[in-house]
Amino acid sequence: MTELPDNDRRTARTPRPAVEVPTDEDPADRCPYCGRPFDDGRARDLHVGEDHPDELTPEDHAAYELAAEEEEDELFLYHLKVVAALGLGWMAFVLVYMVLIQGF
Repeated sequence: MTELPDNDRRTARTPRPAVEVPTDEDPADRCPYCGRPFDDGRARDLHVGEDHPDELTPEDHAAYELAAEEEEDELFLYHLKVVAALGLGWMAFVLVYMVLIQGF
């Protein structure tokens, strides 16, 4: 197996998605290192921190940490909502089952 340079190793690990921006639209933000377009700055900050860790400036690192923390908080809230929905669904199932059993 041939040894890949560091840049190629990262590309081989995370394939770059084919992203096309319509000609009549401008992306909200672009990666300063590879030029990939993004809908918002937080997605760009996460991309820069994960795909270009060697090129991070202190400002980029701070932005990445903030974006990662915000994403972690949103994911935690999503998980709470999923657990609550599953709990309510199970509770409704048990109540309906109890009512049906009581009728027989």
